[in-house]
Amino acid sequence: MQSRTVDAKTRRRHRAFVESQQFAGELARIPLKWRGRVVSQALELMSVWHWNKIFEPVAVQFVREFAEQYVPAGVDLSQDDADICATAEKAAENVKKVLWKAISDTHARDLIEQECSDYGIDMPEVDDDDLRAIIARVVDPRWWRRQLRKVVGRAFEGGNIRLGYVHYHGEPYASNDAVLSRLAQNRRNAAALEATIVRNEAGQEFSIAELAEKTTANKTIRRGELMLRINGFEAIAKECNDQGLFLTWSCPSRFHATLHTGKPNPKYDGSDPRTANRYLGKITALARSALARRGIGLYGFRIAEPHHDGCPHWHMLVFVRALPDYTTPHVKDVASRAIRVMKRYAWRVDRGEPGAFKRRLDVKRIDWAKGSAAGYIAKYVAKNIDGVADHKTKEGYLITTDMAGDRELTPSARVEAWAARWGIRQFQQWGGAPVSVWRELRRVPADMVKQAPPAMAAAWDAVQKVEGEKRACWASYLRAQGGALVKRDDLMVTLAKETKTVTGRYEECERVMPYGVQCRQMVGVVFKSVRHTWTPVQGHDARASAGSGFPWTRVNNCTQPAGPDFAADVSFEPKTVPPPVTFKPDQASQIDHAWLALGACPWPRPVVDDMPTWPAPAMTTDEQRWALAAWDAIKACPWPRVVLAPDKSPRRGTPRQVADWRAGRLDVLELPTDPNPTKGNAL
Repeated sequence: MQSRTVDAKTRRRHRAFVESQQFAGELARIPLKWRGRVVSQALELMSVWHWNKIFEPVAVQFVREFAEQYVPAGVDLSQDDADICATAEKAAENVKKVLWKAISDTHARDLIEQECSDYGIDMPEVDDDDLRAIIARVVDPRWWRRQLRKVVGRAFEGGNIRLGYVHYHGEPYASNDAVLSRLAQNRRNAAALEATIVRNEAGQEFSIAELAEKTTANKTIRRGELMLRINGFEAIAKECNDQGLFLTWSCPSRFHATLHTGKPNPKYDGSDPRTANRYLGKITALARSALARRGIGLYGFRIAEPHHDGCPHWHMLVFVRALPDYTTPHVKDVASRAIRVMKRYAWRVDRGEPGAFKRRLDVKRIDWAKGSAAGYIAKYVAKNIDGVADHKTKEGYLITTDMAGDRELTPSARVEAWAARWGIRQFQQWGGAPVSVWRELRRVPADMVKQAPPAMAAAWDAVQKVEGEKRACWASYLRAQGGALVKRDDLMVTLAKETKTVTGRYEECERVMPYGVQCRQMVGVVFKSVRHTWTPVQGHDARASAGSGFPWTRVNNCTQPAGPDFAADVSFEPKTVPPPVTFKPDQASQIDHAWLALGACPWPRPVVDDMPTWPAPAMTTDEQRWALAAWDAIKACPWPRVVLAPDKSPRRGTPRQVADWRAGRLDVLELPTDPNPTKGNAL
């Protein structure tokens, strides 16, 4: 490969090409924010290949490959949220139109898949692959809005990472675009929650925002519950003399887009943070399986956190213990054995790269003499939820608050935007009893556990909290359940579930819902929890204005006969009946006359002043054509489907007209009717 140094004349040629009209067409799909850096990288490639005089196709190929990876087909990354909402409305209407042409279930699926691929998204995934449920989603603008926000947001953030916008010296953790978008979404959500009033069966009314403040959606409550559970694990570890470890798992270099200096990483393979997080999940799952095979029990917490360039790494506070089936009893230091196993899996990918043995897995043993184990992880919990702790990196950088216009971009807001953008779960419990039972026990009233068995009474008492008098205790809850390493099949208290038919936004489905708890010491008895049924108060539901429009009729607008099992023939009736369509009296009479003559009825039914009597007189061919045109104009279709009656009237024409008719250049209806047909000239 030749030197990248080029003379001034060659540089001018390169610059002239990237400023030409030809290259501008290649940049049309690239957002304006990226074009400068894309052009710079194209010029760098051109300088490498200038010696072979093939710099132009190299630059074009680079831009096309970049656009293919970071600019989904049919999606404009420069659009704001209002444009995304408009695109969602347009996409839903397009689906309704194309479904009129479907003649079978398979054809309908193909049309839907094509429409989704045009916008760079996947078809809806539903239980049993029900076509009715799929259609109900793709005709709803709200479904399109969610999918487009996800596609546009992740693609734009991926491009920001690839082009070096996200790093210590620029926009750490997440780009300013992602943070501002997340803050705007939070404001919209907060306004909707404040405006939505719900009422329970007792007549109590609250806004959803007031109810959310009493749950883990409140950041203070969320942080407090996480620390409560971590402290409970620590108490159990001290009781059982378990050894504690603080681990930091990192990804190989190829997952990092930017070096600590802010320069691009030459080893970067284009992986996004979501892919890197899956890698960490796979590696740690293999390590946990290996520990279980060797009889080493493990429990604790893990926290996902971003590096400066958005690549995730995991912090873990775990406690290890030798189980009865421990395979190497001669090794008394169980923690050392566990560390050796985990390092084996941390180093197995890209083992030979520099720094792998130092950075892939960082291990610190918990020294109980130096303080609490929870102190090792407390700052990571705090700074990733509400920003109580400083965001200081191991290189000595301190991530501070930035300003974007009049918006304050705090480090914790950047972390929250990063996790929301890539769909990464920040906190996860490993081992221990499930927190779902803990929360369900809090809903069980005191009078239900008066005659409860000891395990049930102990678990119920452990989860109760009385302000100023008693705190909930995760350690006591674990003891009542059977310990920190109890298996799911050996839990003393489990959820009591029942199958219910739930009417969702798109379809009715069977769901397994908890309605209490049950104890192994009292088989067949369910301690029912108290659950309120909340219904929106009319006039206060902020989401009512965002309702979606459904097709008016039971079938698509196609005159070809369909099979009796065609799923698209079933109507998706809206939950609220739309207002009736009003026509002029004469127009309404004609349309209604056509419907009655064909045994059809529109949805919604139009309001007419003079209803024709039944049965209606027979329709002529011209009346049928006019009716079909009217249905198409109002986006409706009769049921059952109508096939136009063929016009068998004898026609006549000149030899030229007959030749045009045979060649398909002339419609038969354009020829005059022959009142006295004779053999030879009639068509």
